[in-house]
Amino acid sequence: MATTGNRLEQAAQACADVLAASPSGLFSDFDGTLSPIAPTPPEAIFYPGARDALARAASHVTIAGIITGRAVDDVYGRVELPQLLYVGNHGLEWLDNGARVDHEAGIRAEAAIREALEEIAARLARQMSIEGLLFENKRLSASIHYRNAPDPVDVGVRLPPIVREVAEAHGLRVTSGKMLMELRPMAHVSKGSALEQIVRERGLRGVVFLGDDVTDVDGFRAIHRLRQERGIRSAAVAIRSPEVHPDVVAEADVVLEGVPETVELLNRIADLLERERPDA
Repeated sequence: MATTGNRLEQAAQACADVLAASPSGLFSDFDGTLSPIAPTPPEAIFYPGARDALARAASHVTIAGIITGRAVDDVYGRVELPQLLYVGNHGLEWLDNGARVDHEAGIRAEAAIREALEEIAARLARQMSIEGLLFENKRLSASIHYRNAPDPVDVGVRLPPIVREVAEAHGLRVTSGKMLMELRPMAHVSKGSALEQIVRERGLRGVVFLGDDVTDVDGFRAIHRLRQERGIRSAAVAIRSPEVHPDVVAEADVVLEGVPETVELLNRIADLLERERPDA
């Protein structure tokens, strides 16, 4: 069995080989990838050393970015690396060199998302205590977090039928993640479609994407398709946790054991790329 050091060295070499193609892109989720999963979204912060490691690795690729379910302003305020591309709300919201673009499907759904979220909270409150639940309106999408409920298993059973019924009535679709459910516009915009757009518009030949949740699987599958259809180099990097969905690991090329290994991987990638391109 490979030691942790050897395993990370092999993972870093695989990612560096992908990023040696030019032009290349390095992209990552935030929660559960660069930040440990926090009790509530506002409490999430970079794992120690993660910002510097990301900045180091980003300096050796053509483009680097954060692709997240968080709103763009939220994640930008946490990351604070202006050189990155920020894609929020699972591809519905972009911030690139100070220029913002909102997807028209998200704009059209703003009122429906707000009304649906309020209705879900009211209906659930009639059935049970909503203590510990967080109903998060991210403008172009919304999340219902139940990690801090007294009985999250019970909420996880009662919540989905209500969310699906209300979403259908408001013309929205439902997705899920770690102890949360999400409301999104019907348009099939995702982290995968965002990655495909970036690759197409930037002409990327190598792409690495790091993620930890089922919403990141869309991104993993997208870069697998691009590898098959366009011959680009790609690496899907999963960060494993006790809550990880099996699909995340199954679709990954590389699996890390927790957020601390993300920091180690990014630094090792930077080391390798610096050796290959010392003047870059």
